[in-house]
Amino acid sequence: MQWSSSENTNDPLSRCQELLRSSFLNVLPDVTQKCQGFVNDGDYLIILQDGSRLGGERAYRFIDWKLALMVVQLPREHESDLIKELNSHFAVVEPGKKWLGKDGAAIEIRPNAEYSLFIGKTSKYDGLLVVVSSAHV
Repeated sequence: MQWSSSENTNDPLSRCQELLRSSFLNVLPDVTQKCQGFVNDGDYLIILQDGSRLGGERAYRFIDWKLALMVVQLPREHESDLIKELNSHFAVVEPGKKWLGKDGAAIEIRPNAEYSLFIGKTSKYDGLLVVVSSAHV
């Protein structure tokens, strides 16, 4: 998995398979259930702290072994530059809010308050969300 080497972490499939073979099955039922789903179906959520000066988190949602959703938190002060950049590269569906890629992927700017809808946990950061969803899932 290429993202594993670029993010300098162990690949989650190996970690899950190791956990499922271990004696922790009864101790961590939530984790083992998520690992079993990942091993069987390729459904997985990865949340990474953004180490850059921008702060925030990046989340990647895999469904059926394919990247289906990416959520990036950005500071609000970057919104106008982001909109200009998106307008220059993608088809505008809803000005300042939604764009489409040539492959049908959708790019949206969302309020940070919606972070929990995508990730299942409350955000620790202020700003906005850039949500990229695949057209193929």
